[in-house]
Amino acid sequence: SVGATATMVAAGRARATREGLLDDPFAEPLVSAVGVDFFTRWAGGDLAAADVDVPGIPWGLGPMTDLMVARTRFIDAFLTDAVTAGAGQVVLLASGLDARGYRMTWPADTTVFEIDQPAVLEFKAATLARLGARATVQLRQVGIDLRRDWPAALRAAGFDPHRPTAWVAEGLLAFLPPDAQDRLLDDVTALSAPGSRLLT
Repeated sequence: SVGATATMVAAGRARATREGLLDDPFAEPLVSAVGVDFFTRWAGGDLAAADVDVPGIPWGLGPMTDLMVARTRFIDAFLTDAVTAGAGQVVLLASGLDARGYRMTWPADTTVFEIDQPAVLEFKAATLARLGARATVQLRQVGIDLRRDWPAALRAAGFDPHRPTAWVAEGLLAFLPPDAQDRLLDDVTALSAPGSRLLT
């Protein structure tokens, strides 16, 4: 019940961590727990890019892993800057197997909300609990499909629309049709106090 895209992204983070380019100790165990052999082998370093990527094609697991390095570092820096500047809330839209609530250092008064399908969040929480991982922040999971009334579910989880918020829609908008993109951005805007920031 964990999507292939979420697993592939985590596999890229895991491979980059194995190569010393990132520090995400939870990516590889999460990928392994999903149990897709191909992604497990990529995350674990058992496959080389030359084994799986088509020569002359600009997209493949090698370039995807490079992208995960750049993207992860950029988003981590964005979040660090945002909370340092006073954003007391972080909302990760379609958070997938992201483990920023476990691997990053946060100010004590920060709350991180993860929004994704209930099964994805339950799987991630259960896997990390088995690893003995503990959140480094007040972490609240909001299990809801983004096609439903996620703003109401977010508020019900304790989100305060009067506090500045750092929003992250990582790799999400490309999967939404234009009207759904507009709706998502309208909802984010309506929930954003002055000083809020959005990264897509």
